[in-house]
Order: sequence, then C-alpha cells, then structure tokens
Amino acid sequence: MARFILKLGAALYWGVTRLRGSLYDLGILRSYRSRIPVISIGNVTVGGNGKTPLALYLAAELAARGWRPVILSRGYGGRFKGPQRVSATNRAEDVGDEPLLMAQTGGSPVYIARSRAAGARLIESDASGDVILLDDGLQHRALARNLDIISIFAGNERAVTEFAKGELLPLGLFREVREVALKRAAMIVIAERRVVLDSKGLPPIDTRLINTLPVAATVYRSFFEASEVQHLTSAQPLGACRVNAFAGIANPDTFFESLEQLGYTLLGKNSFADHHAFSEVDLQKILAQHPGVPLVCTAKDAVKLAGMSAELRSQCAVMRVKLKVVPSDAFIVQIERKIR
Repeated sequence: MARFILKLGAALYWGVTRLRGSLYDLGILRSYRSRIPVISIGNVTVGGNGKTPLALYLAAELAARGWRPVILSRGYGGRFKGPQRVSATNRAEDVGDEPLLMAQTGGSPVYIARSRAAGARLIESDASGDVILLDDGLQHRALARNLDIISIFAGNERAVTEFAKGELLPLGLFREVREVALKRAAMIVIAERRVVLDSKGLPPIDTRLINTLPVAATVYRSFFEASEVQHLTSAQPLGACRVNAFAGIANPDTFFESLEQLGYTLLGKNSFADHHAFSEVDLQKILAQHPGVPLVCTAKDAVKLAGMSAELRSQCAVMRVKLKVVPSDAFIVQIERKIR
C-alpha cells in the first residue's frame, strides 16, 4: 500500500514537471536571457551531488584565466529572499550555509536570489563580473543559460543504484525525468565527494551510470584532491589523532571516510540532516560522548558555528578540501568555448 501511494505521488510529480518543462520548451513560460554568459551547475537527484565545491572550483579556474566569475545561488536555508550580494560577515541563517561558505572561501562575488532572473539583473547592474555561475540551477529555467553542467554523486553503492533506477520523487530521488534532464547537459561530472590521494586510483565509472548518460555529453570526474584539518579558531593544522566527527550534509559517509583516509581515528560519526542549524546544545551533546576529544566537521557546517561561545569553537576543527576535476584542462577549455 505504501509503495502504491509513493508511485501515485511520483506519477503526479511527473505530470507537474512535464507540464512545466513543456511550457518553457514551447516558449509559453519565458526565460530571462542575461547580457552576461550563464553557466548552470545542477543535479538531477536530491541530496549532495558536489555542486558547491564544483562552483568554487570553476570560479577559481575561470578567474585564473582572466574571467570575472560571479556565483548566483538561491540561498537555500536562509531567510533573505534577495536579490542581494552576500558578505563574508553575513549569518548562515540569513543567506544560507552554502552561499556563506562560498563568500568566505572563494575569491568571487556571491549573490543570492529566490528569483535567479532578478539576481542576474542585479549582477548586471552592479557590473560585478563577466560570467555567472548558477549554483543549483538545472531546474530553474526562468534564467536562460549558455551551458548546463550536471554533477552526479557516485560515491557509494546506494547512490549508483538509485540513479540507475531513475525513479521520481517521492518514490525515488529524481527531481525530474532522468533522460529529459540529462539531455539538456553538454557536460556531466561524476562526483566522488571524498579525498582521493592519487587520481590514478579512481575506480572505473560504474557501467550502470555510463549506460544512462547521453552520448552527446562529455563526462568528467571530480574528487577532493587535497585536504587539511584545521583548528576552527586558530586555523592551525590538527595532526592525525582520535576525533569525534559530525556533519549536517547529504551523504555524510564520504566525509567520514575522507577523515579516515587522512589518518584520523573516528570515535564517533554523528550525522544530522542536510543544512542542519547546529545549536550549542548539539555540540555539548557531541562533546559529552568523548570528553577531551576534538570535534571535526565539514567547511559547510563550520560557517554555522560562528555565533557559538569561544570555548565551544576552540574544541572544533574543520576539514578543508580542494576539488579536482579530471581531465582538468579539457574541462575548462570546453567551458570557455561555450561562453566566448
């Protein structure tokens, strides 16, 4: 009975998404076309697919080649609707944890806007840059784009199995019909979302994934190439030791595995819902599990600890990661050709 209800929900979801997509395809619903080239970085399933690290990576790579990229996000989890520019001193509860992370760690301007078209107009008005990176923009078709890049998480067996099934919400994980969404992408990035010490050690892409991808799309791989665990308050390195880890992200297992790969012994693996708003009570409970043992979290979670007491923050560390896309040169060259 429960599965029947989920199937019915998926059928209704299919009808709504199909109708909305057709209205855009037929031009009945209009998309705003910015004067600035737009690159959408999106996904077709719910959950962490590595879009934010990919946006930061792409912004840095384009900036190194003379572009002035601007990141435009919805600001999920924040109470501000925008459009507005994000400051590094903003609070995660106002602008969202991922936009704040990008504003604090990247070198490019970050904007939030529930209406991404309004966000693009503000970026044009501010003359903030010459290319817009639309974070989580695949399904937001009210803003036209020059290029769609889809990031697909393939870091565990469940993710690959669910992707191969291709079932729509709420029965499965897909935001829209898999084949329809993938057809819009010129580039696809298979995301490991974990530390890989040697790219030559990457396993082959699962054939179940390969068989679903359109022939016309170019396929790349992404993983965390370098990483360091730093004390939150001093930014000094925390050497390999016994730690208690916590994360409020989708698919947290890759974070825990990465810490172990770097030599840390995890006494605890505390998982919270994606975008969880951590409180001091949360941290005190985690600390009580193993008194005196450092707490380690992700960079996305660390931005939400800013308002906590200095004593609590002093007992926390954060894993900093650097994304790598392979083959990297081909990835950037293809993007530049699309937006010039």
